[in-house]
Amino acid sequence: MKLFTLDTSVLIYDVDSLYKFGENEVIIPSIVYEEINHLKDEDSERGFYARKVAELLDELSEEAPLRFGVMLGKTKIRTSYQVHNAEIDKSFFMNKNDYKIIACAKNHNAILITRDRMMRVMARDFVDVEEYNADKVQIKDFYKGYRFMEVSPAEIEKMFDKKLKNNFGLFPNEFLILINNQNPKHTAVGICKKDHVLPVDFSKLDTQGIKLKLTPLNLEQKMLMYLMLDKSITCVTATGKSGKGKSLLAVDYALGAVQSGLYNKFMYTKSTIAVDKKEELGFYPGDLEEKLKPHLQPLYSSIEFLFKKELYGNGKQRRSVDQKVDELILTDLLRFYPLANIRGMSVDEKIVMLDEAQNTTNHMMKSLVTRINDSSKLLVTGDIEQIDDRNLNKFNNGLSHLIEAGKEEEFIGHICMDISSESKRGKLATFGSMKL
Repeated sequence: MKLFTLDTSVLIYDVDSLYKFGENEVIIPSIVYEEINHLKDEDSERGFYARKVAELLDELSEEAPLRFGVMLGKTKIRTSYQVHNAEIDKSFFMNKNDYKIIACAKNHNAILITRDRMMRVMARDFVDVEEYNADKVQIKDFYKGYRFMEVSPAEIEKMFDKKLKNNFGLFPNEFLILINNQNPKHTAVGICKKDHVLPVDFSKLDTQGIKLKLTPLNLEQKMLMYLMLDKSITCVTATGKSGKGKSLLAVDYALGAVQSGLYNKFMYTKSTIAVDKKEELGFYPGDLEEKLKPHLQPLYSSIEFLFKKELYGNGKQRRSVDQKVDELILTDLLRFYPLANIRGMSVDEKIVMLDEAQNTTNHMMKSLVTRINDSSKLLVTGDIEQIDDRNLNKFNNGLSHLIEAGKEEEFIGHICMDISSESKRGKLATFGSMKL
C-alpha cells in the first residue's frame, strides 16, 4: 500500500480524485481544509468544486473522525495535522501553505500529488512527487439530453412496441440510444415521454408544414430538430462547440415556422458581451439597429447560408445578405432586439432565439424565460466552453442554469451536440474551438 498526500489543486481540479487511488491511503493535510473552506464561498468554477469537495468530506466525517481514517471504497482517507517539519520550516523564508503541505508529505514519507508546477519543483528536494494526471479527468456534472445504453434485443423490441418503461432514470425528453448487446451494429433511438421510452424515427419527422431548407446530417442534429418540432416542448436548449450547426438549424426552423404560420414573428437576440472595448454597443455610431448589427453576424451568416441559392444563383451575386435581412424585417417575419428589451415584453405567438446564451447571467435568463407565454417557443443556443464575460464560468452562466433547472420539466428539451467529433466548419474551426 502506498501513501499519498494531496494538495488543494488536485481536489479542486477533480472532485472525484479521492476515488482514483485504489487500495492505498490518501492523507489530506489540515491546511487543505482551510483552503477549501475559503474557496467554497467563491462564485467561480473553483468555488463550485470546493463546495463539492466539502460535501464529500462532510459525508465521510459523519462515519468517523477523519484523523482516524475512513474508507472510501478501497481507499483510506485520513486527515493529518502534522504540517510542520524542522528541515522544511528552516528552508523557506515565507510561511506559505504550500510548504506546510510539503512538510506533511515528508512527515508521513508520502508521495506528494499536485498540479502546481512550482510546488513540484520545490517539493522534489524533500519528497517524492507526482503530477496529477489531468487526462483522466472528465466533467460529469452537465446534463447532455441523451445517453447510451446496452440492452437485450428484447428490450429494443419492447420500445418499438411502445412497452418499454423508463427504468433508466431518464429525464423528460431525454433521448436513449439503445445498443444491442448481441449485435452492437444494431441500434435504435428512443425518447422519454411520461413513464415510457418511445421509439424515434427520424425519417418520418412531422414537420407540421414547415419547409425546412436543411436536412440534419448526423444524430445530434436530428435530435435537435426533433426537439424543435415537438409541439409539447416550449423551450429547446442546445450546446456544443462552434460549427456543430446548432444556431444554423435553429434559424432554419424559426424562419420556416414563421413562414408556415405557426408563429407570427421570429425574434432574435443575443447577449452583447464585448470581447474587447471596440465591440461595446456604445462604441458604434447610429441608432439601435445599427449598433446591434456588428453583434448579429451569426444570424447574418445563417441567413446567407440558408438563402445562398437565392443570393448567389448561377454563380453571381443577385442580392446582398443585408437586402435579404431587410426583406425579412419589412415583411414582419424577423426582428432582432437587445436582450434587455425582450425582458420587458410579454411574448405571445412568437418564436424567440437567444444565441450565445453562455454569456448571460442567471438573472438575465430568468428575466427572458418569464416573458415567454405558452403560445410561443424559446430556442437557446450556446457554447459553455467559450464565455466572454469574466464574471461568468461554465457553471454559473444562465445557459447552464437553465439546462440544469429545466431537465425535469416535460416542456423543456436539451441536447448537447458533442457526439460527432468534427465541426462542420472543418478541421481548422474544430482545432480553434478545442485547443486555442
